[in-house]
Amino acid sequence: MLVLGFSGIHNGGYYREHYGLRFVGHDAAVALVRDGAVLFALEEERISRQKHTSSFPAGALQAALHATGVRLEDIDFIAYPWSVTARKFLHMNLNHMFRVPLLQGPGLALTGMRVIRDLMLPALVAARFASEVGRTLPPCRGVSHHLGHSAAAYYTSPFEESAVLTVDGQGEDESGSLGEWHGISYRHIRSIYSPDSIGILYGMMTDFLGMRAAWDEYKVMGMAAYGDPERFKPQFETLVKLLKDGSYRTHRTAMVFKPGYCEAMLKTIFNLAARSPDQTLQQVHFDLAAGLQAMTEGVVFHLLHYLRQQSRSQNLCMAGGVFQNSVLNGKILRSGLFQNIHVPPVPGDHGGALGAALHVVYHSATNAQRKDTTFSVFAGPEYTSGEIETELAQQPAVRFSRSRDIASAAAKRLAAGEILGWFQGRMEYGPRALGHRSILASPVSKEMREIVNDRIKHREPFRPFAGAVPLEHACDFFQLACPSPYMQFVVPVREDAADRIPAVVHFGTCRAQTVDQHDDPLFHALLLEFGKLTGTPVLLNTSFNDADEPIVCSPANAIRTFLNTNLDALIIGDFVVERT
Repeated sequence: MLVLGFSGIHNGGYYREHYGLRFVGHDAAVALVRDGAVLFALEEERISRQKHTSSFPAGALQAALHATGVRLEDIDFIAYPWSVTARKFLHMNLNHMFRVPLLQGPGLALTGMRVIRDLMLPALVAARFASEVGRTLPPCRGVSHHLGHSAAAYYTSPFEESAVLTVDGQGEDESGSLGEWHGISYRHIRSIYSPDSIGILYGMMTDFLGMRAAWDEYKVMGMAAYGDPERFKPQFETLVKLLKDGSYRTHRTAMVFKPGYCEAMLKTIFNLAARSPDQTLQQVHFDLAAGLQAMTEGVVFHLLHYLRQQSRSQNLCMAGGVFQNSVLNGKILRSGLFQNIHVPPVPGDHGGALGAALHVVYHSATNAQRKDTTFSVFAGPEYTSGEIETELAQQPAVRFSRSRDIASAAAKRLAAGEILGWFQGRMEYGPRALGHRSILASPVSKEMREIVNDRIKHREPFRPFAGAVPLEHACDFFQLACPSPYMQFVVPVREDAADRIPAVVHFGTCRAQTVDQHDDPLFHALLLEFGKLTGTPVLLNTSFNDADEPIVCSPANAIRTFLNTNLDALIIGDFVVERT
């Protein structure tokens, strides 16, 4: 069974331009799955170079067919991670009718109807996708949004059975779902229905803080460490009510909220004016971020305690955009509520294409027994040495040489304090660079964090960096009881190790990435080589891109970003590249 999952819509730009909405169909992607094996997966932004694009993934589809040699005619089904039913449609409308202010109601209702039409009808979206690519596509199977998230989490995990929690802004009429997987059987425990949504509330507060909802939430998470969560705790308690039945209610959230929709309401509650994007961040903004983070954690733990009561499993899978919050994930990991926890590398809508494809493979189409899922996060395009050399030869602004031991060559430069672009093998699937499209630096100097933030990434100084470490050395530096290959957990740094890696320590914690030799032998070798030279087998790892750009995908992308930033050198394949 060969299934192509896809996400994206034909008119995402229309929603951004006319309504200021960035979350309609965002993070379009494709995933090609044969039986249980993920052959290829890629976000469209990596090809189009438009970050978080919602446009149909025509470029990613072409890349998938080229990389795998599969023809469209070979594919049995396409899968789409949205599917509204008559019941869901009615439920959505009834739930929202009495929650939206009268003056805002007609406009939001009209916009919501358009979103349902353009985003949630699989047959219509598939027909538009076929028109976009100019090809006849296989039959389309729609998968409800949260079921797609759930499948993406479970089928990329090592578990034979697991409790599962999904939380995001909204998928059809749900903003959260609690359930349990056994083999390929899914038991639904309960739904959290929109407009009650911690994900939407987080977006509204991101907007209130002068940032971009569905884009800058990770910045707000980074701000929270600098704030006082108690300052606005009473105000946040008026926005969210935890209920005894394991659910919760949110105040004034709606399926579609335009920028500024709740500005007056939030201004009254917090006795503050909304921050303009060009206004300097003040302590009050960091305190708001801290209160928002604490509220989010409280809601998710409320759901998890209920799930713990309802499920016998000691395993937990989590997905949905809320679980891109690695600070929250780290606290769940350390809570002991579940013994084993898995968050996929694509918990957000990036992973919708994969989740829909996996669900169709295992359930909708064949009802086959689950096999050991073959999944690697390195599922994107790969380029040969010949292709890389051809691209380098066309660039007069660089000089390059080939190295027989690229890990050793890179380690020496990193130990000398250089900051490198690192481009190797197949591209990562998901929002984080995991050692194939990365910017790397030594963590042994505290100043390195400021240098990379300011000189290379051109981003806010409060933003922390991840630390990559060989799996076998992880416990020497981090309080981490399990592998963390996808950077999904912020964990405490060991007190006796903090002074050795200050550039990746953030208030005593770090977003840790463990690197297994079996999964990524080259990056693992680089870490060990750096450790031989410095005594510290840890590297600062951040995504290979400039501010507001997608992660580089091709050699041409890598060379251009190298030339447009202050990187000291580019290590691409087995080539060392410098400026002429």
